[in-house]
Amino acid sequence: MRTATREVNRDSDYLASDTHDGADAATTLRCDDVDFFVSGVIADLYIENTTQSTSSVIATVKAHEITTDDNISWNKGDTFEIYKTGTKNSFISDTWCDVSRGWKITRGDKINKHGWREEDYDLDDKGRKKVFGPGQPEK
Repeated sequence: MRTATREVNRDSDYLASDTHDGADAATTLRCDDVDFFVSGVIADLYIENTTQSTSSVIATVKAHEITTDDNISWNKGDTFEIYKTGTKNSFISDTWCDVSRGWKITRGDKINKHGWREEDYDLDDKGRKKVFGPGQPEK
């Protein structure tokens, strides 16, 4: 039986990444190369200090500074990654692709057991691969 395919979209790509330009042992991340407002960084997003393998959620954002809820420590040159949600690799959405025409559908319950969009499924088809039109041979 043919089935629809499901594409899951996760927060696995970071929104912003660079290095800490401030002092060692700072509790506030400073980055002169990235304008966090322009990059779309807001409070409650997930931030990771990839050098020290520590992470937190962003508490406050200024143009070139970020503070976190857990006050993780930053040393000059530490690299960071900021993600689009509050957790890394979290589920964002899924999209279904039907087998008939490759239609993209955002709700899995709108796909029938044959992999077709409900409104497009022809009860006479029953999943056959060879369907002839008028005047064509039946075999």
